[in-house]
Amino acid sequence: MGGTLKHYFILNLTVFVWGFTGVLGKEIALPSDKIVFFRMGIAFTSLLLIGFFYRKKRGVTPKQLAILLATGMVVGLHWFAFFESIKLSTVSVGVVCMSSATLFTAILEPLILKRPWLLSEFVLSIAIVGGIILIIGFEPQYITGIIVGLTAAFFASLFGVLNGKHIRTMPSFQITKYEMLGGFMTMAIILAGTNALDQNLFIISTRDWGFLLILGLVCTTAAFLISVWLMKFLTPFTVSMGLNMEPIYAILIALVLDYSRGESTENMSAGFYAGTCIIIGAIFINGYMKKKKSRN
Repeated sequence: MGGTLKHYFILNLTVFVWGFTGVLGKEIALPSDKIVFFRMGIAFTSLLLIGFFYRKKRGVTPKQLAILLATGMVVGLHWFAFFESIKLSTVSVGVVCMSSATLFTAILEPLILKRPWLLSEFVLSIAIVGGIILIIGFEPQYITGIIVGLTAAFFASLFGVLNGKHIRTMPSFQITKYEMLGGFMTMAIILAGTNALDQNLFIISTRDWGFLLILGLVCTTAAFLISVWLMKFLTPFTVSMGLNMEPIYAILIALVLDYSRGESTENMSAGFYAGTCIIIGAIFINGYMKKKKSRN
């Protein structure tokens, strides 16, 4: 299962597409809860339609459905916090905060999956915390966005660990479909609580509708289906290491768009990029050490 050059190219292209998620969240002139509401609604609808063409359908029990809907709530809260972090700061800050999910995973996995604590993860977690502190020290004006971004990373880590349990007993397609539904329902409840679930909800500019469709269909549904397909040809480690490139791609995309407009909102301090290198470097080292351990 070594894969070919074509599979590696498709993997990087998929991760590059995911890198647009934060940029689109910044570009869409809607509150974060509405963005997530439409993103998950569009994704769920598309997966529902695609499901009719699946020859082998494996359903879920009512108990499993309830678990997936609850996990979907976590996914919805993760995306809500992620987009809110970007709107409160910048795309670069938001995606770098998301990279700290590795820190929370090192804490949550032993608790939820009942596996031993690893000293290597503890040491690398300290490095990630150091990178975050460095970023905060050099970008104090974005402290609120950083805190919300770290909250998004926590939720991302939580649903990632939960999915690690779900995938053992449930099909991946069903997991994603019902989690999209759970998140969509969660955002609907939040919008209803703020009296935003009314006839004005669908009054959106053509530009934003276009971005929402790209976000829901391309950056969510298509990217997910392609990533699952790639698992047939590439190892999970290769795919996970490829995913670590997402914050790098996102920052580069944001900087290019910023430069093309003659703006400087994404230009960060040297301390920010130093902290970013520490965090991303720790993630890659963590992946390498896990791969080496699995070989042994």
